[in-house]
Amino acid sequence: MSLTGLTGLGDAARQQMLQRDGTRLRAALQRLTTEMASGRHADLGRATGGDFTPLAELGRSLRLTEGFARSIAEAGMMAGARQAALARVEAGVEGLAPQLLGLVAQGSLQDVTLAVADAGDRLDAVVSALNTRLAGQSLFAGNAPDRPALIPAQEMLAALRPLAAAAGTPADMVAAVEDWLRAPGGGFETDAWQGGPGPAAPAILGEGLSVETAVSARDPALRELLSGLALAALAAEGVGPAAGEGRRAVAEAAALRLESGEEALIRLRSDLGQSEARIEEARSATEAARAALELETARLTDADPYRTATDLKSVETRLEALYLLTARLSRLSLSEYL
Repeated sequence: MSLTGLTGLGDAARQQMLQRDGTRLRAALQRLTTEMASGRHADLGRATGGDFTPLAELGRSLRLTEGFARSIAEAGMMAGARQAALARVEAGVEGLAPQLLGLVAQGSLQDVTLAVADAGDRLDAVVSALNTRLAGQSLFAGNAPDRPALIPAQEMLAALRPLAAAAGTPADMVAAVEDWLRAPGGGFETDAWQGGPGPAAPAILGEGLSVETAVSARDPALRELLSGLALAALAAEGVGPAAGEGRRAVAEAAALRLESGEEALIRLRSDLGQSEARIEEARSATEAARAALELETARLTDADPYRTATDLKSVETRLEALYLLTARLSRLSLSEYL
């Protein structure tokens, strides 16, 4: 309103109009300053035209996506830790089977004895790997991650020594050890296994999408390796039929089980690797989905910096003009008016 127009009003009406305009402009200035600092609309109702439905749907989808992202990250971490533990298992038996098979065929009994001398340490290393924990969870204990998967290796050997000592022949000894470790309901399942009765839950990667990353120490491949190492360790001790020339036969049986166990372990790690690949694919897809949702949310909630700066300058100019007008009116006298 012009100065002439305002002077035609009464003092009370003029003051009320100036106060109203000043309040409105100061509120606009505060809103635009906040938007310039935060980069977001201060009044979402005004920015969305009062329809919050799209924004609410985006928020729900974003929260769901972030939940999947956390689950995927945890699955990747657990799968990676299992893969690393299985690599230690593989390292614990690496080279022993071909070495024993060669020495059994052509080496002396002393050579065979030297070859199996560290089998007990190897068994201990493999059992320790299968008892690996990550973030307080046992990796190979099935659906009881709060417990270790297996008893210590020395406790296994302590349970196997009486069985080996009671065997009449190397073949009987091999059968007794293998039954304890591999037979359903045998000593391994009743005494050595400390994990849960069922498998670990699959990892959730998205809506209706999951992947198996769990590997149990009860897996036949791992029990085959444990069987071979236990036989080799008992052969090194010379227990029962493993004394004298019987050691050669027990060592050969150990080597054959280690050989087949290693082949099965490779397949086991390959399957786990495929699961890791699916987790990585899900991670990439989830990150892309989250980025798209964040971009769409920003489109609704973020203020245009150029437009905000332009509006801010306009409001500042109008507010300065209002202050100047108010000052001039406050100095207005009858003589100046006339």
